[in-house]
Amino acid sequence: MKQSITSEFKNTFLFLGQIFLLFILLFEIHRTIFFIYYYDKIGSTVNIFSEIIGTYWHSLSLDISMASYFIVIPWLLILLYSLVRFQLFKTLLFIYVLVIIFLSSISYITELGVYNEWEEKPNFEVFMYLKHPDEILNSNPWIYTIILTLLTIVLMTLFYKLTRRVFQNNMLKTPKNYLVTLVYFLLMPGIVLMGARGGTSSAVISQSDVYFSKQKIYNDAAINTPYNLLNTSLKAKEIMSGKNPYISDIDPEKKAKILAPLVKTAPDCNRTQIVSMERPNVVLIILESWAGDFVDKDQRYRDVIPNFMGLAKEGILFINAYGSGALSHEGIPSVLSGWPDLFNVNVSQISTKSNKLPSITKSLASNGYKNTMFLYGGQLRYGNLTSYIYNNNFDIIEEYKDITSITDEKAEGRLGLHDGYMLQYMNKKMNALQTPFFASLFTLSSHSPYDQPMEDVITWAGIDNDFLNSVYYTDRSIGEFIASAKKEPWFENTLFIFTADHSHHTPLGWNRNDPRWHHIPILFYGDVIKKEYRGQEIDTIISQHDIAATLLSQLDIDHQRYTFSKDVFCPDYSPSAYFVADNGYGMITPEGYLSYSIVDKRVHRQDGNNSEALLLQGHLYLEHLLQTFLDY
Repeated sequence: MKQSITSEFKNTFLFLGQIFLLFILLFEIHRTIFFIYYYDKIGSTVNIFSEIIGTYWHSLSLDISMASYFIVIPWLLILLYSLVRFQLFKTLLFIYVLVIIFLSSISYITELGVYNEWEEKPNFEVFMYLKHPDEILNSNPWIYTIILTLLTIVLMTLFYKLTRRVFQNNMLKTPKNYLVTLVYFLLMPGIVLMGARGGTSSAVISQSDVYFSKQKIYNDAAINTPYNLLNTSLKAKEIMSGKNPYISDIDPEKKAKILAPLVKTAPDCNRTQIVSMERPNVVLIILESWAGDFVDKDQRYRDVIPNFMGLAKEGILFINAYGSGALSHEGIPSVLSGWPDLFNVNVSQISTKSNKLPSITKSLASNGYKNTMFLYGGQLRYGNLTSYIYNNNFDIIEEYKDITSITDEKAEGRLGLHDGYMLQYMNKKMNALQTPFFASLFTLSSHSPYDQPMEDVITWAGIDNDFLNSVYYTDRSIGEFIASAKKEPWFENTLFIFTADHSHHTPLGWNRNDPRWHHIPILFYGDVIKKEYRGQEIDTIISQHDIAATLLSQLDIDHQRYTFSKDVFCPDYSPSAYFVADNGYGMITPEGYLSYSIVDKRVHRQDGNNSEALLLQGHLYLEHLLQTFLDY
């Protein structure tokens, strides 16, 4: 009996564990080869030893996740073999392991071949290049092609021998023990699932979790190459083919005429100059889930954000602004890059594209801004924002794991550090920045589970009481933040911009296909705003992604790369807003609005008599948006 248990344990648990470690070894060997192969690129970086060690450490979680996905089939085949000693199961398992090793090795070798030119991980675009492999071969010197070919042969030979050895030492024809098989059947799925999702955290692992360095090459090396290849392929169906499914046969001149009022404004427009100095400090506060209902004329909703509305009396409040997305990883690129959310394409998931988007941070840094900073009290892994934020090239990036000086036990909620503490922390951090600076903070307390450190104040909102109380808390924190900031010497030279990342459900109950759900507040505030413009409430329809062009125009900085961002203070600004609806898009104009499902080919919502014109505008906008993204 004891021999039977030992043998079956070896045939199941131990065998699966050895296959798992074989995959991990594969990943680490290829990562080491990457460092050796690109020793010249590594040599031009700083803190080489600590960065390489950091790469191996930070990459481990994603490697475990990928290996866990890979052993799902082995788990099943080993289970079947433990029940029926059928040799075919063992043969299939051997072939499967070799195929995974071969395909993974090909992805790594491809990375070695293209990284020098692309300086990117191989992704969905690799499939397009593999249709014409001569392009890859011709882009590399023959000596490199020979080296890569020999390297592939050597590695495949090595792992073939290792795999054979693992199989020879396991799955012998020993007596079965169904008790071990039962435990194996019940226990291993949970372990595999935990490994695949990155542990027991509420957030499923994403490849942005491995980002740790300000030096791109180490982040690229830390990303598991097969994971990246599979992930980007699954998340960008349109891009996999390299074709734009929204291409229309409309005459190009007519198309350009329809699009003209919907996209960027001319750089030389005779704009209204609302800022009194050339290079003010810029402080951007991105508010988690703030709804536009709070700035509507209904005083009860304005009472939820009394401090914000108090600032509005001294600033410029846009009460008819809209966000294009519904999640943070959609709203933040809209603000920082002037990039609207794109139906069925997650820009923050595809770093090879997102790092080519324009960026307020980069624009300011190249035009005299001495320090740039991004703070977040939570984890940027949510929504895979880590890679996008790092690709914005902020000088200082700090999230929950980096902030150790906030020790008050009340400061921490389930998602991270609450807004009141983070805003005061930001205030202190800005005192150490060189002026002019650009400082940004993304709040989190108004995200569920709404466990802010404050007694409830709002009692009339029913199921939305918790959310509204969380917004009230963030608003109170903003009031305290501004009160503290006014004591600092940099305050009088600072422009503050407040905007939501996206909207949220309120007691008014808007559907996400309704433009009123996408309604958000946007506020420009600060002593640098000319007195004659303070206290205005602007009712013009604007988009969240118009912030970029509007800000840069005020600073007399070129904004032509921000294709979808318009300067709202230009006389020729055409009021309009685009947003992503369920499986489609929405368009808002002074003449009416419409939301449309591309998948179902039906209108979700409409208002006004110009539905045909809005459908055409929306389709051409989406076509242009996706094509611009594909061309990056």
